[in-house]
Amino acid sequence: QGRLKIGNQWNAIRIIALSQNSPLKAIAEFVENSIDAGAKNISIVRGKSKGEQYLKVIDDGKGIEDFRYVATHIGDSIKRRLKEQGAQGIQGEFGIGLLSFWTVGEALTLSSSPAQGTAQRLHLVKDSPDFAIRPSRELFEQPGTTLHIQPLLPGMKTLTGEKVQSYLASELRD
Repeated sequence: QGRLKIGNQWNAIRIIALSQNSPLKAIAEFVENSIDAGAKNISIVRGKSKGEQYLKVIDDGKGIEDFRYVATHIGDSIKRRLKEQGAQGIQGEFGIGLLSFWTVGEALTLSSSPAQGTAQRLHLVKDSPDFAIRPSRELFEQPGTTLHIQPLLPGMKTLTGEKVQSYLASELRD
């Protein structure tokens, strides 16, 4: 008798990330994170900078206080514990939603300005086990979180605002 355990953590993380194959579901995951952070306003922006397409999800929620925890606890969601303690209205629970950026683009920068603490940025690159956390250099940092993915994958060109709106309306109706 014994307990199962992960032998190669990076391989397990890659399998989880690659198992998420819908960019629409990924965007819904990002919006759900914003909702769980208490955001009242969430904007989804697709644009072009330096010749590359990008996607941003911007919210006015409470922000992220511990980027190191987020990056080092894949599959161990604080939200699941909150639900077990009786918290209502929480969307996420598995701690894998951020990895779905692999279906959207090549690199993710997550900037957050929590009510308590310093504004910081977390940078992840698709198919890389490394992460970087740095202080944010924004002159006027707004409360909340900005998720920025750039460059976008080629398949994202066919993803219209109408498709995103329709998917979010059905996915988040509760």
